[in-house]
Amino acid sequence: MAEDPLKQTAARVFLAIPLHEIFHLEIDRILEPLRRKVPGVSWGRTEQIHLTLHFFGSLPAADIDRIDASMKKIAACFSSLELTLKGIGGFPSLKRPDTLWLEVGNKEDRLLSLQKAIQKEVRTLGFKVESCSFRPHATIGRVQKRSGDRIPFLGGVPFKFPTDRKMADHFVLYQSRCLPEGARYEILKTYSLSKKT
Repeated sequence: MAEDPLKQTAARVFLAIPLHEIFHLEIDRILEPLRRKVPGVSWGRTEQIHLTLHFFGSLPAADIDRIDASMKKIAACFSSLELTLKGIGGFPSLKRPDTLWLEVGNKEDRLLSLQKAIQKEVRTLGFKVESCSFRPHATIGRVQKRSGDRIPFLGGVPFKFPTDRKMADHFVLYQSRCLPEGARYEILKTYSLSKKT
């Protein structure tokens, strides 16, 4: 019988919206040509593409229980979010990136409101929060080897942005496990955005 992950010390625990659940076909169509045409990048697997709302790091089970109770309250105050994929970007820049990502858009900044509510609650629970402003994105690749300007390749992706808007009706608490084949994300808890509009 598999050991309950909540009884272990959890590594790389974070809150996120699993974008692959609502944009699976779109992400596949974006990543497939990039994997073939853009060298020196470790591309993410479609089923793991997500939008991080808060990263905790390594936590004991008791903290996960406290987070779980708080996130249930937060989720009950929000209804589903309309999201869209707006384009490809890079950190620190698209011309010389270390990380490549998909920009995520949201109607009426409700995604930002959710993220701020989560950050406020996380701070109340005694955890550190990032001081930098929230820029909604989903990491799709990490550059392993610099090889000149990638903008021509990225601009040549046969995909029209922005995507159609789709509804995100929940966010999750993930645990990341480091395996020989790479990180694997496991869902520990799911929080439905259940406020009636």
